Amino acid sequence: MKKMYGIKDPELESEKGIKKSALKNDMDTSNIVTVYSRVYPKMLKGRSIPDASIYDSRGNYIEYRQSDTSCNAGLFEFIPNLNVDTKYNQPDSSNLSVELFKFRDLKGNPIKEVEKADFYVLIYWAVWTGKLNKNHVKVWEDLAKNNKNCRVKVIKVNLDFQEHWDIADQEIIVGSAKKKKMK
Repeated sequence: MKKMYGIKDPELESEKGIKKSALKNDMDTSNIVTVYSRVYPKMLKGRSIPDASIYDSRGNYIEYRQSDTSCNAGLFEFIPNLNVDTKYNQPDSSNLSVELFKFRDLKGNPIKEVEKADFYVLIYWAVWTGKLNKNHVKVWEDLAKNNKNCRVKVIKVNLDFQEHWDIADQEIIVGSAKKKKMK
């Protein structure tokens, strides 16, 4: 199954490699960010890839899942139906500005302020997830862009190990991942 979907063992990824993978899957490369190495382990904990988080214009998290155990399939219906007139389930779990602080551009620099929108869709993805990028990430981004009810800003958060991380951080994160894999 992993081979069929093009899933491979994660490697250190560079800006060039991430953009190449995105382009291969017809994905926009202008809205890709990475995760700051110091928060990377926490960012991955309990997260499936690909996945997404949605925030309103005030930065409040919106829960799109029907339950904690629901998969990401609900995004295919939820994103195109985002509307400023709809009241959404907003648990007090996270805030957009807190999340944005965790991100870096593809060179490892803190990201600049994001443009104003009615909703923000943070799509979490990785090069190593292969075809899932084309039939999930690309589709979710297109659904957001084609939503005529409101302005939706997509930020694609790449969750690969990054070449731009400090060497010490790389060794800790990649080494820890290899130990878990060996168990």
